[in-house]
Amino acid sequence: MNRQASSLALTLLLLLMLVLSACSNANNKQPEASPSSEPAQEQVAAVPASEPAAKPKKLTIGIVNAPVTLNQINTQGSSASELPISLLNDALLDVTDNAQFVPKLAESVETADKQTFRVKLKSSAKWNDGTPFTTADVAFTLKAALHPKVETSFQLEFIQGLNDIGKLEEGAADISGLTIIDAATFEIKTKTPIDPLVFQERFGAKVNFLPEHILKGVDPAQLSTHEYFQKPLVTIGPYKFANYEQGQYVEVVRNENYYLDVPKIDTIFIKVLPAANLVAQLQTGEIHMNSLPVGLVPITDYDKVKGFQNVNVTSATASEPAELFFNIEQLPDKKVRQAIAHALNRPLIVEQLLKGQAEIIDGGVPSTHPYNNKDVKPYEYNPELSKQLLKEAGWDADRKLKFLIPVGNKVRELAADILVQNLEAVGIKVDVQKYDFPTLIDKVEKGEHDVTIFTRDYYIEPSLYFTTYKSNDPESVIRYKNPKVDQLIKQGEQEIDEAKRHEIYNELQAILHEEVPTLAVYSEKRLQVVSKDVLVGKPLNLGTFNNVNQWDLASK
Repeated sequence: MNRQASSLALTLLLLLMLVLSACSNANNKQPEASPSSEPAQEQVAAVPASEPAAKPKKLTIGIVNAPVTLNQINTQGSSASELPISLLNDALLDVTDNAQFVPKLAESVETADKQTFRVKLKSSAKWNDGTPFTTADVAFTLKAALHPKVETSFQLEFIQGLNDIGKLEEGAADISGLTIIDAATFEIKTKTPIDPLVFQERFGAKVNFLPEHILKGVDPAQLSTHEYFQKPLVTIGPYKFANYEQGQYVEVVRNENYYLDVPKIDTIFIKVLPAANLVAQLQTGEIHMNSLPVGLVPITDYDKVKGFQNVNVTSATASEPAELFFNIEQLPDKKVRQAIAHALNRPLIVEQLLKGQAEIIDGGVPSTHPYNNKDVKPYEYNPELSKQLLKEAGWDADRKLKFLIPVGNKVRELAADILVQNLEAVGIKVDVQKYDFPTLIDKVEKGEHDVTIFTRDYYIEPSLYFTTYKSNDPESVIRYKNPKVDQLIKQGEQEIDEAKRHEIYNELQAILHEEVPTLAVYSEKRLQVVSKDVLVGKPLNLGTFNNVNQWDLASK
């Protein structure tokens, strides 16, 4: 091939390669973006962001009496302590606001003879650290709490193997009335057949448990001082311990490991403050609700709180009365106690101080309770009879009656002031001493009083109203001893026939009315004040926290 032909061939080859390259680029070219299209990176950025995390829900409950302990086996008689303890710890049974017992840690409680009670635990029950709750915890708790060297508020003297004050005898290692069947089943045998109500309330609803895996091996003599009871991190309720400042507040947070439905409210803050501040902070919204019976809104403030636009106000029926407790060792003559009863102008307190929103009864059993003795008539206000009884008793007019009054409950303090005036009007000099509730309880348990005033809890099982009158009750603040009363209390606890129980408790109430170791002052209708931000939940005389995991608060 000549040079000219070679040059022409090379030119044609180059032209062919350019055409092929152009076709290839045309086939691989991406389509041009339309005016509405966004680059890939900008399309990702344009996807709507996820909703911001909801603000944690925090419910604040106002109380006027401070919790004295978080010890679930020894509440020291403090209703205020039972408030946080019941949030941290479930019992086998719970109680509803209409006085029905319902299963909680227990799957079932059965008895065929009213003497042997078989309990089956929920298989899902577990401590908040994930450890299963078993009968080993039940056995550990009972042996620890009922050890002779351990103080407890449990009232289980009806169980076989325990002495008359509900304790193991010195040196005893086992409770003969407790039988462990398997990890989920146990039996309790009582000394005699009992009304199932006794078991349901005293054992089923009032016994809280200790985690064996945390406290196993602790010397019983050192148990009450163990750090666990100051900071109980492992519990089995809907909420967990967060913070506790004695006399100021208790804070609990949601238990994410709860064996039932996990609570909807993240934090519950129990705030201690004077009654006047409680009312003010209900108005400002700093507090969402009060609590019964340790966060009472004074009935004298009814018209005021009814005018608050941010709350709902209702009232509960009259239940637990404010009650005088006499130290019988200091006031052994019943005529003196009867004279005090006649000296008190209780009608004035009800009509003027409480605006008629209360009633007068003498005993601690509420008038609406099935076991209240309707035949017992209250002591009438009669100052002249009071003076006559004091004269017959040889009362020393120079002696000062030491009257210890707890602060925090405004109405109770005002009522106590009226009582002091009544006593002085019949010739009884009074040494008034006011203390916060924990200090007062410590003093009256030591017997540093002639008379004190506070409110007891509401009980479904009637025997619980009378345990404080037992001669051997180690926690009694009245130091009362009457063999006939002891006999009736024992008969009432053991009687399983309802009609016969009524007869026993009617006789018992008649004797106590005659001897006046205690005297109710008034029984008020308690106000329930709840923020409109609370969707579910309110203070109740019974069963306030039985469904607290369903309580809810409006999101803010």
